[in-house]
Amino acid sequence: MTDAATQSTTVIDARFRGIPPGVALSGGSVRSKNWSPARGDMPLPILTLDKSALLANTKRFLDYADDAGVLLAPHAKTPMMPAFARSLVEQGAWGATVANIQQLYTLLDAGLTRLIYASPPGGATGAAHLVKAIKPFPQAEILVFLDSVEAVKTLHAAMAESDDVKIRGLVELGFGRTGARKLETAIGIRDAMLSTNGKIALAGVATYEAAAVQGADYRPAFDELFQLVEDTFLAVRDAAGKETSLTITAGGSMYFDEVVARLAPFAREYGASLVLRSGAIFFSDDGLYKQALESVARRSASSQVAASIRPVLSLWAEVISRPEPDLAICGFGMRDAPNDQGLPVIRRAFRNGGQLDIGSGAAPVVEKLNDQHAFVRQSERLCVGDIVELGISHPCTAFQRWNLVYGLDDEGIVDEILATHFG
Repeated sequence: MTDAATQSTTVIDARFRGIPPGVALSGGSVRSKNWSPARGDMPLPILTLDKSALLANTKRFLDYADDAGVLLAPHAKTPMMPAFARSLVEQGAWGATVANIQQLYTLLDAGLTRLIYASPPGGATGAAHLVKAIKPFPQAEILVFLDSVEAVKTLHAAMAESDDVKIRGLVELGFGRTGARKLETAIGIRDAMLSTNGKIALAGVATYEAAAVQGADYRPAFDELFQLVEDTFLAVRDAAGKETSLTITAGGSMYFDEVVARLAPFAREYGASLVLRSGAIFFSDDGLYKQALESVARRSASSQVAASIRPVLSLWAEVISRPEPDLAICGFGMRDAPNDQGLPVIRRAFRNGGQLDIGSGAAPVVEKLNDQHAFVRQSERLCVGDIVELGISHPCTAFQRWNLVYGLDDEGIVDEILATHFG
């Protein structure tokens, strides 16, 4: 999964977190360093990626999609690693998903040729930038969410002087965020696309189900949303013609099983492709997605794949102070760790390279974060200089904090440096 930004021509030095002062190397030469985060061979904090766990998660979810008869266009916004998006396509994914112009251009420039733009493009300026991003890649297939007649008209106007730019439009439906709320609105969007005479081809329908959830019982919202998806799809099919190849796309990483259970049979009945956009599931975590996957495992026939997904990311930090008997300060904070969906949790601790017994019932707990400091309670077993490995909650907001992520082999040694591309 080597990224172009970490190949031999790129010099990486101590300006990047994790690289020791006085060291300058290329991504490909890191294997020779034999660096172990647990031994403190690198300045901390760093974010690492368990390569074996990622490979296993990838195989399991791709196999699941294949068995379920659905396609995958994983959302690239989670790691923003074009090399990973390419590797998923090489392993059988249908394409990838993006959410803004920077993500779109980055993946197109990296060679991806089938992308879902999972957001309305905005007004005249947003539509113009979208067209400019697509124009250098005439062979690319781009499907765009459109949730209003105005959005269709604005995008069509932006395409007026770009005869070589073709876009496939998806009628977006949704509750709680973007998306048309009613069938009448959806039909208006459909008709607006038809009026472009193929410039914006009518390609299907799209939704994001998790945005509709407003409490513990998601089922009434899903029943209403999926019924709207089915009704809109039939209206689109009637207008496009029964022989037209159409797409239904939905599915984040938290309710993919519900999407498959409800929409896969419907898609098969009408000859449509159901495309899941699940992206964070490949990385999982020790908080938000762990809990979501546990819920999937309890409730559905997708329990086997949900139970098999493992967390991939680890944050490593050093204990830098013990100012009170029950308080340790670790050298990481909000600039290093996601905190929007829960604080990091301490998995293991090391002293002089050896693992410590930190207990289970009264294990150290991260209580709060400052910019560069973490406050850890129940910390009696920790000393200054100890190294902690932490699991995170919400991989999307973990990756965005790091330009470089360090890939670990099965022995916990850094053998690859992976670049993110958040712009």
